[in-house]
Amino acid sequence: MSTDMKIYIGGTLTDSKSTKARHLKQAEIINDKIGNRWKLTHPEQWKCKHVRWFLDEQTKTLSPETQYRYWLTIQIIVKRRNKSKDWLPRLNGPWTQRARKN
Repeated sequence: MSTDMKIYIGGTLTDSKSTKARHLKQAEIINDKIGNRWKLTHPEQWKCKHVRWFLDEQTKTLSPETQYRYWLTIQIIVKRRNKSKDWLPRLNGPWTQRARKN
């Protein structure tokens, strides 16, 4: 069911090799979870509600730092979809804040 996220967002990634790899792995996970839930095979089929569901339901048991890292990956996908203006204001939540280190 998975789309090749390397093709979809790979050209937009400008980070280090390890950060790119993390974004690609997380993008695959996001796509798989949304795909399994709604039978959508490509991020171009997603609606904001699908991404919101992922953030609300699939990251709720993760650490704040991991939630934040998924948020960063989602921002890349949303930007690639050219939906930032419409979607990002509706995707606010605890995942948008980087966890503070003590």
